[in-house]
Amino acid sequence: LGKRTSVWGRGVDRAIFSPHLRDNAWRRQLGYRDDEIAVLLFGRLVREKGLDTFCRVIEGARAKGHALRPLVVGDGPERARLERRMPDAAFLGYLSGPELGRAVASADIFINPSQTEAFGNVTLEAMAAGVAQIAADVPSVRALARHGHSALLVPADDTDAYVDALDRLIRSPERRRALAQAGLADAARYEWPTMLAQVAQAYRRCLAERTC
Repeated sequence: LGKRTSVWGRGVDRAIFSPHLRDNAWRRQLGYRDDEIAVLLFGRLVREKGLDTFCRVIEGARAKGHALRPLVVGDGPERARLERRMPDAAFLGYLSGPELGRAVASADIFINPSQTEAFGNVTLEAMAAGVAQIAADVPSVRALARHGHSALLVPADDTDAYVDALDRLIRSPERRRALAQAGLADAARYEWPTMLAQVAQAYRRCLAERTC
């Protein structure tokens, strides 16, 4: 990046996003059976987040015979349209803090079809929560997750590829666990104290060189 440029990364709050916050009793209160797959949609509900792709993927997985139910965390102008298209989904609206962490950790698979992220906060937070992830193969995701290791990355506009990836993960709890564990380990590199220490070091270097 050159002597006068460095990356200011972001971190994830591991107290909020943790697999230990998974709550099966809470899932049951939402109507999920213990053997039912909760597929997470997480973020602001706007068209550019790939909401149509998400809906098509759910429809495609159901056409393959999978019993699953979306878990939608977030709010936005597209919520009403989504509620009409997925009437059986659990829409939780905007959440924050421990409630958000519990909802994310209680999902089974996170699908992230967004192609517009500058930094994938939701990617990192799902990884820290120990949730297996399928995401669009775009730079913001590739910067955080490794295909086949900590996530399954698919061509951004290929609905069939999403459906095939979801089909594989539904059929293989072992594969879901492996992705979740790898994502959890990768997310550990993005704790806030570490990221902020890098920023402080960049400022110290700048002051020492007096060239900034």
